[in-house]
Amino acid sequence: MKNIYFIAILLVILFAVSCRDYLSEEPPTFISRTNFYRNEADARTSCDAIYNALAQQIYARWWPIIDLGTDDVTSQTGQNIFLPWFDHTITGTENWFEAWGQYSGFWVGIARANSVIINVPKIDMNETKKNAIIGEARALRALNYFHLVRTYGDVPIIDQEISEKSDFMKPRSSVNEVYEKLIIPDLEFAAANCINALHDGHVTKWTAKVILADVYMTYAGWRRTFQGQFVQGDPKYWALARDMAKDVIDNSPHALITTPFVNGKRTIPASGVAWSVYSAFTKESMMELGYSGVTGIGSWLSRECGTKDGVGFWGANVNVKPLVNEGINLTINQLKFPKTTGVGSFIPTPDLWREFETGDERRNAAILTRFTTPDGTTYLSQPLFTKYVDFEFFIGVVGTSFQYTNNNFLLYRIADALLIYAEAANEVAPATAGDAAYQAVNRIRNRAGLANLTIGLSQEQFRKAVWHERRCEFCGECKRRFDLIRTKRLATETAQIDLQWLPADNPPYAVSFRQSNVLHGTVPFPDHEWLMPIPGTEMKLNEANNWVQNEGYK
Repeated sequence: MKNIYFIAILLVILFAVSCRDYLSEEPPTFISRTNFYRNEADARTSCDAIYNALAQQIYARWWPIIDLGTDDVTSQTGQNIFLPWFDHTITGTENWFEAWGQYSGFWVGIARANSVIINVPKIDMNETKKNAIIGEARALRALNYFHLVRTYGDVPIIDQEISEKSDFMKPRSSVNEVYEKLIIPDLEFAAANCINALHDGHVTKWTAKVILADVYMTYAGWRRTFQGQFVQGDPKYWALARDMAKDVIDNSPHALITTPFVNGKRTIPASGVAWSVYSAFTKESMMELGYSGVTGIGSWLSRECGTKDGVGFWGANVNVKPLVNEGINLTINQLKFPKTTGVGSFIPTPDLWREFETGDERRNAAILTRFTTPDGTTYLSQPLFTKYVDFEFFIGVVGTSFQYTNNNFLLYRIADALLIYAEAANEVAPATAGDAAYQAVNRIRNRAGLANLTIGLSQEQFRKAVWHERRCEFCGECKRRFDLIRTKRLATETAQIDLQWLPADNPPYAVSFRQSNVLHGTVPFPDHEWLMPIPGTEMKLNEANNWVQNEGYK
């Protein structure tokens, strides 16, 4: 099992609030301030509850749906609940927004952060430790808001505790205002006050800085207003993104993992070690959510990403023996994982599979079709995202359950800083062979087993090269949709997506991947889906504030 950072159980209970309750007519009461926030332990516990909200409300199960409909992620045809993502008929009543917490969950995290930010300053404790905890809370509040503005556009700025209904019935603030008044100042405070150390599950100054670099890069790019206008950010943020990322690269204790992990007969390429079930909070990890195989603090991602067996990819039927040439005289049916669920909510597309260059170790590290245990046992599957899998559950280790698997989720890595720097530097001034932008990309490529970039690329060629590296490096990490939006490629890159696995695809015996969603890619991606709709409950709650639904939605 991973040696993960455990979220404080006490606050999981004390701060518990359902997604729908948070947006109900009566404001939630989290905990009495007179009975809490008395000492350093209270400050620490209350801050840990913010991580829990992000881990359990968002990343434990449903957030990867954000990339459905892009060229990276599809679903099995049996998952009809996601048809609106493929035929682009999403409405604000979808379960994803409220029942599954992908709107309301962020507000739970923001409410918990506000409580820490307001009450911890009153505690008599070491000032450095106090400011570090407040910095963590502010960074996490900024991260929740960063998700909100990219996904929903204008949202209200709520920076006080909720004590009555009027406290959370406010007009929507513009995206620019949210960035300038809350997200950027919060991250700047965190960068100045959080601990200077490797990430261990807590936000550090370097965590805050890599998130801030991402914020600057995103803010410099394209977005769509809730009224339907396409706007591009101020180019000054490219320089800010470049400089912040460079600071992380040059001065943080983080580094790329460049050595494969070998455990018996199982070898994990260096590019996959940070996500491995055998490691957690590596030197590469800069923002990681820890999970444990325990009810209530585990992940459901293994269930949601799991496909059926290898039929349709490794062979035409269950009796095919695709590994006979390796001395494995077993059929596909005999080689399948014992406990895969077959849910297939989010699985990789053939289009993503073919994005990887020949020899790119990231493909087999990130997209699972074959798994070898330390003792040499081999399992086959249809393609799925390795990063979501706890293999102990898939293999059928006694006591494991799809309801609480032990696979951590990485939101940021040092690779983010390298590729943010390369992209931003090239936007400020065209990259030239041998400069720091080339070096940053080449570090990523070399780690993946690839040669350096071709020298002499034009600014546009280098830009596309970085986009390619981001797609391969971060696939399955919930970044594709946002990358396509900020670079104004959402429609063009998702217009012609090949969903058919072909015999030419590696491995041998591949024929037809029958679990692809046939609607994916057949309907043009509409402009209004640059933003998701504001959920109906929230719209009703703010009728008095004259909230207008995002353009294109009813």
